Amino acid sequence: MIFRKQQAETAPEPVEREENPFVEAANALVEMEREGALPEGFDLAAAVKDRAFAELLREFEPKAAVRIYAAERRAEEAEQNAKAHLGEKMQAQRALPKSQRTDRAVSATPNYMAMSGESFRALEQQYRNAARNGRRVHI
Repeated sequence: MIFRKQQAETAPEPVEREENPFVEAANALVEMEREGALPEGFDLAAAVKDRAFAELLREFEPKAAVRIYAAERRAEEAEQNAKAHLGEKMQAQRALPKSQRTDRAVSATPNYMAMSGESFRALEQQYRNAARNGRRVHI
């Protein structure tokens, strides 16, 4: 009996519970999802796992946090798409044929050092044929 009396005296009194802001935010998010108020393509399950979204929930109301988070994700996706598009565009430009024209005048004399062996032999044969036909060949 003494034990029960002590227990009754030391039993904690019911304390008014303060609401956890995350519980309130979670309830608001569930309500938004139920109402269809979430932005199009917003993945609530993935957002809840993201630490950045939790920080936004702590700083802003749930509706504002959802809007900000969705805008940030769209901006990140746009940046990634732009980078990928730029890379594809650069590859396409590299695949285009390059002009062989130069800004300076090209000399009329053949460059024997840059010729392949086959083209040099063909040129040599042309000079021999011209010489046989009696034409003067200047090298």
